[in-house]
Amino acid sequence: MDHHELDHWRKLHPDYTYWCGIQLGGCGGELSDRRYTDKVCHFAHHPNAVCHRTANGESSADHLFIKRGVERLLERQGVPGKVSIRDLGAGPGGAVDLLAPGIRLRVRFQLGALDFPAWRRATDEFDGDDVGVDWILAQDGPVSRKLLDRQGFLLRVRLVTHGGERRVHIGVQARGHPLHWAPLEECTLSPAGLLTPHLERVRPSLPRSEPASFPVQGALVFAPVPGGEATQSAPVAVGGDRRLLTAYVKPVGSAVTRAFLSVPADTEIPLPGQVYRVPDGARVLVADGGTGWVVAAERYIRLNADEAQRTGLWSLSPVPAVVCERSSVGGTGRAGATAESSTDASTPTSTVGTAADDEEPPGGANHRPGNSKRARDLISQLRPLEGALGEAAGRQVTRAINGAELWLAAAANERGGAANEGGRHVRQLELALRTARRDLHLEDEALPSTRPHSP
Repeated sequence: MDHHELDHWRKLHPDYTYWCGIQLGGCGGELSDRRYTDKVCHFAHHPNAVCHRTANGESSADHLFIKRGVERLLERQGVPGKVSIRDLGAGPGGAVDLLAPGIRLRVRFQLGALDFPAWRRATDEFDGDDVGVDWILAQDGPVSRKLLDRQGFLLRVRLVTHGGERRVHIGVQARGHPLHWAPLEECTLSPAGLLTPHLERVRPSLPRSEPASFPVQGALVFAPVPGGEATQSAPVAVGGDRRLLTAYVKPVGSAVTRAFLSVPADTEIPLPGQVYRVPDGARVLVADGGTGWVVAAERYIRLNADEAQRTGLWSLSPVPAVVCERSSVGGTGRAGATAESSTDASTPTSTVGTAADDEEPPGGANHRPGNSKRARDLISQLRPLEGALGEAAGRQVTRAINGAELWLAAAANERGGAANEGGRHVRQLELALRTARRDLHLEDEALPSTRPHSP
């Protein structure tokens, strides 16, 4: 740059000639060195030369220094590969590409500015040969932010002048970590990409990348699909802190669709047969390339039976009617009869007998099968309602079901006096069913009277 330096250079290289570099976007014409004492010494074209080269600063040959540095790295590691310079429309040197098929590695050093559509087109082009590409950027912009969000870290490149040499350095920018630089000769080429010493240390602890997402306007409701635990076919991977399942999802004002659903792993597990509402904060996660999407919900509320039915995602499953006939019992004078059944179309259809209908005579030792049948019928009606009840009603229903099931097991084994407890458990189940229907604002089914019929 200084005239003393030029004098020294001329003495060292008296036979050198100088030419406008084609690989720098120049014309290839001969140049001469110009010595000045009042301004910077430089090379200049001969008179009347026509050249359209625009970049002539010290960084204008950075792509050549990068190419030479990567070739030296390949040779030192004994990895076969090819390094090429790309012209992306603004002259040679917009990018430098490394392809090492033997270790399935492709790296692009992106030196020029790059908008998102151009990056997407280049990525799709590279993905066509199943090798993919690792990007190393010289400039900041929307693509650098995209890559940082996508993979949790970003590789950068810069060149530093040392005398007449430009030395290549690779930087690692990771979320939550300062930017670390390392000389290119200290890096490693591997199937995992171009690795700096710092990246090898921090990569296992880098945060998992998150897919692009869009907020869902308003609330939505969902109902898990039975057996719908998602598999690896899901388009968006979730970590150990999330649970991925399939569900029927209905945003407000939209139709029902079957979709993948991501929920926190440490919250209540959404159960099939229940309907949940996500009041706010739901997002649609979109897999890279638009290959699929997932609905993510952070909090959700289980709906009661009345609310669930209004969503169209759930209805109270009817239980087949059980007709219990009274048979004559010796010495009682009771006549056979058929228990009543409800025909209300808005509630499940079932017929429930009463404890008194088949109550055993005082001191009876034999278990009557009618009570067992009625208890099982009542339990089958209460089970679908149990999870949607309020706290008090839920406790009553659970106690009645648990007690009846214990009695059924004991009676089947004829242990102790269990045979005489059937009527009591049936009455408790009937009372629990009435309580459950009131709690869920369902119309009471007409339960038969507990008074014995006259002959």
